[in-house]
Amino acid sequence: MCALPTAAVVTVGTELTSGLRRDTNGSEIARALAEAGYHVASLSALPDDLLALESALRTLTSLHALVIVTGGLGPTHDDITREAASRALGRPLASDNGVVERLAALAGRHSEPGARAQMARQADVLEGAALLAAVAGTAPGQIVPTPAGALVLLPGPPNEMRPLLSRALEGRIPSTPPVRLRCIGITESDAQHRVQPAIAARDVDLTLLATPDDVEVVLFARDGRAEDLGPAAEAAKLALGTSCYSDDGASLAETVVDLARRSNARIACAESCTGGLVAAALTDVPGSSDVFEGGVVAYANAMKSGLLDVPEQLIARYGAVSDRTAIAMAEGALQVGDATLTVSTTGIAGPAGGSEAKPVGLVWFGIARHDGRTHAVERRFGGDRDMVRRRATATALDLLRRSLLEG
Repeated sequence: MCALPTAAVVTVGTELTSGLRRDTNGSEIARALAEAGYHVASLSALPDDLLALESALRTLTSLHALVIVTGGLGPTHDDITREAASRALGRPLASDNGVVERLAALAGRHSEPGARAQMARQADVLEGAALLAAVAGTAPGQIVPTPAGALVLLPGPPNEMRPLLSRALEGRIPSTPPVRLRCIGITESDAQHRVQPAIAARDVDLTLLATPDDVEVVLFARDGRAEDLGPAAEAAKLALGTSCYSDDGASLAETVVDLARRSNARIACAESCTGGLVAAALTDVPGSSDVFEGGVVAYANAMKSGLLDVPEQLIARYGAVSDRTAIAMAEGALQVGDATLTVSTTGIAGPAGGSEAKPVGLVWFGIARHDGRTHAVERRFGGDRDMVRRRATATALDLLRRSLLEG
């Protein structure tokens, strides 16, 4: 049985429950709570419905040490979170003078008098609440005492929510962060069947998070103590083998950049079907300029020949989507700068363009090294165009990682 304090997350907005907007806040807050040492027992999305939110908050605040609500703190008619919390906890709302003054200074950006007046709603604070001053946007957050612990109200826009979430969780409880083992090239079920026997003797809980790009194995200290977590993580990593690319939550691109830096390698890429996504992933990593030379997006065959020196007769004979073309593209990328290792992608992302011999989802990858070693890898991905491109990007990065590990 889990001995950690429990928490609940509620995201508010009819745009979420109607599918008009994707809920990213819920998963981000749940992850932050887990890393702070809470067991997240409930995660839900509710529409802008005063009675539904009031009822949910009354129940959740009686059950959990921490309840975090995001959304519904703005100035418009459907921002009902403050009122719902007030009714659920029996704590009246009162206007905070400091927030009123701050909002008054910002009200001039609205042209409608009614809109300017509505901004003052964001100054309504529950009795006994501690304010979290807005860092971005205008709505402050609030931390309100509850019978079981605390209720935290946060604004909905992610850039406004994120800094206030960090402040709300500061110093709440001593905790042992979970260990996050990120893996690629392995299914969620296979990861589970490898890891569970390896950690069976440890007082550790396991959960798995799968995305189209990778699988994350998350290990939690069951009683909040760290004694078994380190040995369990080592056993899990051994069971996962080379599928595990990081044990600290680092992304695949971050891992590649770090390995290249430690290997004194210089990387370049030649992309067709991924359209620059591999280069974008690498350059998203701070400090990637230490190891990344650049990339060439050669979509048309003429560009493959003109920019990467892929022979026209090779494309004519084997096709743009082939092992020969993939290797030639990777070799061509070696000549563009001072790269010592390159990867290429060429495939059929769909939805059209496939054939019986070369179906949608087929992608060839080329790897070339400065010492003359080359090889090609074939993959066949399911899903729509976006999914194929995402999976191809992750595979290209993983091929770089494995090549760097080989030396």
